[in-house]
Amino acid sequence: MQYIPLTVVLVLSCLTSQVFAQTSMIDSLKNVAAQAESDSVKIESLRQLGVLMSDHDVAMAIDYVNQSIELAKAHDYEVLEADAINSLGIIYYGIGDYEQTLECFLKVQAFQESRGDLKGMSRIYNNLGLLFKELGRYEKSIDYLEKSVELKLRTSDTLTLSSSYNNLGVVYQEGLKDYKRAAECHNKALIIDRRNEDDYGIFVSLANIGLNHFKLGNLDSAQMYYNNAVMLFDKTDDRYVKAEFLYEFGLLNAALGQYDRAIEKHNLSIEMAKKADIKLLLKNNYEGLSDIYSKLGDYKKALQFHKMYSQVNREIFNADQSSKIADVETNYHIQTKQNEIELLRKEAEIKDLKIYNDQMAFYWLIGMLVLVVFIVVLQYRKNVYRTRTNKILKQKNQEIIAKNQNIMDSILYAKNIQEAILAENDRLKSVFEDAFVLTKPRDIVNGDFYWFAEEGSHVVIAAVDCTGHGIPAAFLNVMGNSLLNQIVNEEKIIEPAEILRELNIRVFKNLKYDNVQSKSNDGMDIGICLFNRRNKKLAFAGAKRPLYYFHNHELKVLKGDHYPVGGILYDEHRVYHQHELVLEASDSIYLFTDGIVDQFGGKENKKYMYPRFRELLKKIATDPMAKQVEAIEEEISRWQGNNEQTDDILMIGVRI
Repeated sequence: MQYIPLTVVLVLSCLTSQVFAQTSMIDSLKNVAAQAESDSVKIESLRQLGVLMSDHDVAMAIDYVNQSIELAKAHDYEVLEADAINSLGIIYYGIGDYEQTLECFLKVQAFQESRGDLKGMSRIYNNLGLLFKELGRYEKSIDYLEKSVELKLRTSDTLTLSSSYNNLGVVYQEGLKDYKRAAECHNKALIIDRRNEDDYGIFVSLANIGLNHFKLGNLDSAQMYYNNAVMLFDKTDDRYVKAEFLYEFGLLNAALGQYDRAIEKHNLSIEMAKKADIKLLLKNNYEGLSDIYSKLGDYKKALQFHKMYSQVNREIFNADQSSKIADVETNYHIQTKQNEIELLRKEAEIKDLKIYNDQMAFYWLIGMLVLVVFIVVLQYRKNVYRTRTNKILKQKNQEIIAKNQNIMDSILYAKNIQEAILAENDRLKSVFEDAFVLTKPRDIVNGDFYWFAEEGSHVVIAAVDCTGHGIPAAFLNVMGNSLLNQIVNEEKIIEPAEILRELNIRVFKNLKYDNVQSKSNDGMDIGICLFNRRNKKLAFAGAKRPLYYFHNHELKVLKGDHYPVGGILYDEHRVYHQHELVLEASDSIYLFTDGIVDQFGGKENKKYMYPRFRELLKKIATDPMAKQVEAIEEEISRWQGNNEQTDDILMIGVRI
């Protein structure tokens, strides 16, 4: 469980493609759970299914995890049972049922301590530390979290060490108001995250540090850290973390007097919290909106949201629940003593059981004979039922095949339309003798596209990465192509920075960002060049995409701006910076989307990353472009191995 002040453990909805991916995962786990022949596989798939469903249907999520627990108990899978109980506690935590949460976590603690599993103990101590923080018992929370950090250092558990440092910093920050100790913990976490290249962890740590400045009244510094965290906002699918980030950002906007932005972020956070039944976030956002409307003089709305805040607060925590939590904790300590007494009693019973077992052996043999006869009869009936069922399944399968074929035909037709609309790769080669365009869509239709235009002696080249992939991204793809044609070919705007500025305005208008009900974070990352064939001058501007080029056999990088085209996390009116340089014969330039560097693979199944990509370009820089593209394709295939392609891939290479 992760916690940042603007989160607990556990900013905008996930992109459409991510929702599709999660739905697909849920369907896959349901199939595995239904068809698994191994009990352990079925137990784990039910647990994972419950965890995924907690973002959609909490009641169903709890039911799946309880099935996992019962099945693990029935087959004596103690480790899997403890994992499932821990997951159940996390789900109860998310909906504010702290009594059930504590009961689950104490069971897991007793199990891990009885086994002496240091790694398991460190993680359950982390969870208990967070729970006691929510209950306002800060000294006990710090005790658990410090134990968690100590054990993770002993076991070199660097994957989760950052989260424990962050959680410890939160308690110092929020509970004890010790901002110096909080800053030390959060900075340690940030160093570990950057060393591990953990984008999600960096996002959490930056947000924590920003909140620390917020608490100290350094609003400008807080805004700087929050804006840096926004750059990594789309690196996590955790709905809780995103909703909490929006809530805290809304508080900062309100403190800066930016009430419209604050209201917008609180409403988006509420929408996400309702979908996942996260009562703690609902309570906090209602309180934030009540304060804002009170400052704006709209006391009717202020009172309305205050009533909603009070209602949720009563549901989360009341005097009766506080008493029950104390009883659960007391019962845990009593149970520990009783277990010791029970162990001594069972040793005395073992001798009596040996005599009893001898007597039962005879009855067991008789029972086995009866069971064999029963199984034979049952198997016969099962075969009859299976034959009848197979006929029905065969008919249904033929219907599904026919429907899938119709869907696939429609997608292939959409692909043909898309290819007809977009620029042909041969147009680039007709201008530059030594050039290539590499495109590898993740799905049949492409979310990335290459764009080309000529205007006198000038050539405009762009590599565009639309949000997501598949059919949703393809719609943005076609819209982006059309807007670029209007801006460059019809209105004769050819300066890269001006093209990006104008494109951003039109994307805002086309996606109706001014309508609160239709807001999404869809947009485009673009690298765009203007090349003068007469004097070999090149101008470049980028929206979250860089330009790589070789000059005098040395690789150089021009970084684009940190914000995309479109997306509602940034202001509508953006300024894009333009870079200009003069190239010489044999120099080469490269535009590309992030599909290559984000591809998972290799021995450790990690992302390819930018340093490895730059080393590849240095090795092949002197080769003809035709050989370069072959080498790049071979390297992608080698790195990917048996993994699925992570994202759409696009790369453009040109030698002057």
